[in-house]
Amino acid sequence: MIVADSGPLIAFALLRQLDLLRTLYKSVLVPPAVWAEVTDNLERPGAVEIREADWLERVPAVRIADALLLAELGLGEAEAICLSIERGGAQLLVDERKARRIARVVYNLPVRGTIGTLAAAKRAGLIPALRPPLVDLVARGYSVCRRPPQY
Repeated sequence: MIVADSGPLIAFALLRQLDLLRTLYKSVLVPPAVWAEVTDNLERPGAVEIREADWLERVPAVRIADALLLAELGLGEAEAICLSIERGGAQLLVDERKARRIARVVYNLPVRGTIGTLAAAKRAGLIPALRPPLVDLVARGYSVCRRPPQY
């Protein structure tokens, strides 16, 4: 099981590889704010593909996001972290660096992003190589750089 934020869902939809998430994690939970963010505007890249993935589980978080989460992160990221906590520290699928750091450091949650998931898919033999999907994401304007370059 994994709790997904919008960025990775959009990335895998752009790659036409949403099914990799189902294969790797069996259960993919999506909080309401994330669902709304990725599907309310059908013109948004990946919105139709995500909406049609009936295996994505839309699950509300019971816990209300605390002040730190709401002050530092978007509502989708905050809900995803809360849902992960509620699910016993379920792995969190998120790309945004600040959200990853808060999830790890403040809440001690296991975190994985798009690149880590693609690497897991490669190791599992689900994709032949890691480079082509990364090149495709960059070509579509998706940022795959987690840290700014060091000069």
